[in-house]
Amino acid sequence: MPKVGMEEIRKQQVIEATERCIIEKGFSNMSVKDIAMEANVSTGIIYHYFKNKEDVLLQVIKRSFAKSHERVMETVEPLETFEEKLHKHIENINSVPKDNPDFYAVLLNYLGQAKNNPEINMVIAKFFKNLRKYIETYSQNGVTSGKVNPDKIKHLPALVIGLGMGIGIQWIIDQDAFDIDDIEKAFINIINVYINK
Repeated sequence: MPKVGMEEIRKQQVIEATERCIIEKGFSNMSVKDIAMEANVSTGIIYHYFKNKEDVLLQVIKRSFAKSHERVMETVEPLETFEEKLHKHIENINSVPKDNPDFYAVLLNYLGQAKNNPEINMVIAKFFKNLRKYIETYSQNGVTSGKVNPDKIKHLPALVIGLGMGIGIQWIIDQDAFDIDDIEKAFINIINVYINK
């Protein structure tokens, strides 16, 4: 019988090893055996704590999204005004490629699987839905204060996410293409022009 708390430690160990395997080998080029070797556990341990390989893979993407959400809650939520929240959120999105490039490596692997895997599709769709809803929620403060055109709120969340992730993916693929820090100002300016009354 495992010691109290050992289950969570083992699960975390396997999830972290799986993420490393995805980054190093790619989603479709890794096996449970690879994960076990990376985690320094037996394949039996993996099957003891997870239903199958797909279950482990789902936990990796959920963990990645949870870490992203925690960062937003720590840095954006405490701010008071719409402008502060929006600019800090854009700063966070823009910093992911530099501060957490593995996020994009993992996300790109999962996006490639989403069309053919309903569970992965559902997890990714939920992540984007929650992110859009959060942006929409704090944007209502901008409408209430008269600083944002109410007609612009409908598409603002998708535009912020699309522009931010598009910039991040481009920079991860080709870091010589542009200065990621410099482009943040242009990102904010584009969004400010869009929402301006």
